[in-house]
Order: sequence, then structure tokens, then C-alpha cells
Amino acid sequence: MTESTTATKFIVPPPFDSESAGDCILRAPDGTEFKVFKAILYVGSTIFRDMFDMPPAAQENKDEAIMPTISVEEDPETMQTLLQMLYPVEPPSVKSLSLAWKLVTACDKYFVNNEKVRLHLKETLRNSQSLKEDPLTCYSLSWRLGLEEEVIAASRYTHSVDLSNNAVAQKIVSTSGSLEAFARLWDLKFRREKALDRILALAQTKINRDMACRNHPTATGSAKDHSTRKDDLRLALLVPSPVCSDVEIFLGFQAGKGNPTCSDCRYKRSHILEEFRGEVNEALTTYPQAIQGYVTPSFCSMRRKDTN
Repeated sequence: MTESTTATKFIVPPPFDSESAGDCILRAPDGTEFKVFKAILYVGSTIFRDMFDMPPAAQENKDEAIMPTISVEEDPETMQTLLQMLYPVEPPSVKSLSLAWKLVTACDKYFVNNEKVRLHLKETLRNSQSLKEDPLTCYSLSWRLGLEEEVIAASRYTHSVDLSNNAVAQKIVSTSGSLEAFARLWDLKFRREKALDRILALAQTKINRDMACRNHPTATGSAKDHSTRKDDLRLALLVPSPVCSDVEIFLGFQAGKGNPTCSDCRYKRSHILEEFRGEVNEALTTYPQAIQGYVTPSFCSMRRKDTN
């Protein structure tokens, strides 16, 4: 038996379907048609405005009114979302970063007002699931749109990204439209690496600290080699908001234990480590987690501002 697979036909909803009112048709590459009002597109996009200001093509049969049809390059989902942005209807729900990117590209192409794009994409770019699944796209698109808070938030999720990879660097620059976006992440990586030794150094005094009470022999600790501890700490700090719950595991050392049957030895050790855990968590509040010196990309100012 031969199985035939057919692509699911895109269903155009009102007010863009064939039954709705309109005076122009937008046709997607797959043949899907959207019936629209030229006046709405005229106001919402300077590119459509320029199109409609051009003299109409001559008709073969002047007695027959033919609705003008414009072929567009966007797929049906992107075009419908764009039209929902321009029309006074329920705003679109942009649930995927893939659609967000296609929508940004379409809005750039048709010179749609930046504020409208920001308004409809903010929630998608700050969504925790989006940040976890593709922080680089969230970061780069937010930069492209000039969403400062979203840029800074997304940068906290990029710590595991290999910035030395040329493909990664090219994606950041091309998606954000700015070399500065890449430079800020590189600066963040440099500052984080430099701060690792400062965090590790906190443990040194505790490794050599006597954890035994005065009635028992001195009990100092031990630690893994510095390189291993640094590698382990680097991994622990990849999360957006690191917290130290077990200071010995977190910093790769073991404090002295004194006499295990002595309550005074146990209390001394527990008390010192709990205080130290607080010190480490306090130090983590100043550990570099987000970019500094965000610069609104010149790309945003290059867009026409005369669109309503």
C-alpha cells in the first residue's frame, strides 16, 4: 500500500478569509490568500503605503472589476500574525521563537512600527521556557528590538554558550543586527572567568581552619586540586541564579571534622560552615551574571519612524 502525505492546508480565519470584506488580496507562496483592506495596511506599513500609491496595472477587461492581488514571500502563519498586529483585532499569540524571528523579519521588511513589534514579542522573549530552550535567540532578538530588560535577563541564560564557535558568533551578530551584542557577551564571559578565583579563594581559610574543640586535637581540612575545583565551580555557576546550599561540595573542599563523637566539635564545625555558606551566597550576589553597558542598537534608529 502506498501512503500519500499531504501538507495540512492553512485555514485563514476571519477577518482575512474569502468571506470577509476587503479590497485587496495578499497571496502567500503556497497559494493561501488573505483578503484585506488596503486602508489598514496603508496606515500600518510604509512599504504597503508605497505599493498602494503606485498606479494600478492596466486591466484587460475594463468592464470587470478585479480585486488586486499582491504576492508576498511570508508563509501563511507569519502573514496572519503580521495582519493581526496591524488590524484592530485580538492581538496575536506568538508562542515560538521561530515565529518571533520570522515576524521580526517581516516587520523589518514592511517597516512596521517598532513599538508594535516590541509590544507583541516582549512576553515571548521573557518567557522562562523560551529562555531555557534558546537563550541566544531571546538575547539576540531582544537586542535587535531594543528591549533592554529582556536583553539583560536573557544574558543570564547564555553562560553555557560557546562564544568561540564562529557559527554562534555569526548567529548573534546577524540576529541582533549588532556586533556590540556579541562583544557584551564576550565581556561577560571574561568577567565571570576572572571572578572564579575570587570565589575559590574564600574557601582557603576554611580549609586550614581548626574544626576541633579545644579538648581535642587540631582538625584541618583538605581540598581537590585548584584546577579541578575551578572546573567544577565553573559548571555550578552556569545556571542563571546560582545558590550555594552545601559549601563543601560547591567549592570542592572538605573541612576538618574534629572528634565525630564530640558534640562541641560537631557544633563548631556546623556553625562555621553555616556562616561560611552565608558568606559565599553573599559573594554570589556580586558574581557577574548579566551583561553590562547595554547599548541600544543603531539598527532600531535606522527604521522609519513615520509609521503609525
